[in-house]
Amino acid sequence: MKRSLNSLSKKWPVVMALFTFLFSSVAIAEALSSNIVGSAYSLKTGALLYRETHQPLSDKTYRVEYSEPNGTVFGHKTIDLSESAITPSFSQVNDRNGERIDVMQTNNTLKIAYQENSATEAKKDSVKLVAGMIVDAGFDAFIKQYWDALEAGNQMDIEYLVPSKQTTFTFRFSQASCVQGTQKGAECFSLIPVSWFVKLAVDPIIVAYEPVQKRLLRFTGRANICDSQGKYQSVDIQYRYL
Repeated sequence: MKRSLNSLSKKWPVVMALFTFLFSSVAIAEALSSNIVGSAYSLKTGALLYRETHQPLSDKTYRVEYSEPNGTVFGHKTIDLSESAITPSFSQVNDRNGERIDVMQTNNTLKIAYQENSATEAKKDSVKLVAGMIVDAGFDAFIKQYWDALEAGNQMDIEYLVPSKQTTFTFRFSQASCVQGTQKGAECFSLIPVSWFVKLAVDPIIVAYEPVQKRLLRFTGRANICDSQGKYQSVDIQYRYL
């Protein structure tokens, strides 16, 4: 059964949010209490593409460090949850090609600065916060807040920010079958574009959770950081909690 956030608001209060198409795939609450390492493998070849290490800086901020398979660090991200766990502010730098993303929440507005690579100038714009937006790692807080609704079979539409386009696209959250090889007993959810046009370019995102502690175990979909050519690869990220 499909429901929008507005139709569910009386039963499940809506929290403003945002999400980049460059999905930051880690559990926020867990990142603030422990170190997490995600290993990203190519869905096409199975090769290890990079690792992401999540470390808490305070009770409202954490840092993500991206490294090559040989351990060389090539990027980092800082996420600030002080305004909202579902619509956090964040800054991401990718030294592979000089890409930089800055999203800041202020006065019910998201200020966005996007620099494609070191040879280009940053583009700046803003979008108004509306019900049903998710930013970056905020998808995890969203899933946990609406866990019961999703587990009951409800489909929930959200607005997903794409910083490179400085606009949002509508995606649909729902319960889903897990990807083959996922840990037994995991609860899985999908995030699928509503627009048929966007569907042509974007495969569904599938996330798997351990259902008791609601820890993110696995993410399959588009990476949240590009390669040296500026391309975003399809990845299978598997998480370890240290």
